[in-house]
Amino acid sequence: MKTHLAALATAALLTSLPALAAEDNAITAGDLQQLCRGSDTTSKNVCRVFIVGVVQGIQLGLEIADRHGTRVCVPGTLSAEGLESAVKTQLDQTLAATPAAQEHAAASVISTIAVHAFPCPSKH
Repeated sequence: MKTHLAALATAALLTSLPALAAEDNAITAGDLQQLCRGSDTTSKNVCRVFIVGVVQGIQLGLEIADRHGTRVCVPGTLSAEGLESAVKTQLDQTLAATPAAQEHAAASVISTIAVHAFPCPSKH
C-alpha cells in the first residue's frame, strides 16, 4: 500500500513538472526502466548504481551549495564519455597524490573533483 501511494505521489509530482528532454549524453527514463526491469545481474546492478548515484549526487550537490556556495557547471557540450574520462583521470591523479583518499566516500571525492574541474563562471 505504501509503495502504491509513493508511486502515485511521484507520478503526480512528475506531471506537475515541465517536461525536460534528455540531452544526447543522458540516459532516458525509458532506458532506466528497461534496465530496472532486466533479469540479468548487469542490468540490475546498473539500475541500482544509477539510482543511488543520482540520489547521492543530489544530496552532495545541495551540501556543496549550502556549505561552500559553490556549484558545478558541466558544459552541455561535454559527452558522457568525455565526462567519464575527465573524472577518471582526475580520480587517478587524486588517489596517487593522496592515497588516504582511497578510504573516503567515492561520491564525496568525485564531487570535489567536479567542483574543481567544472566550476561555474563567476557572477560579476
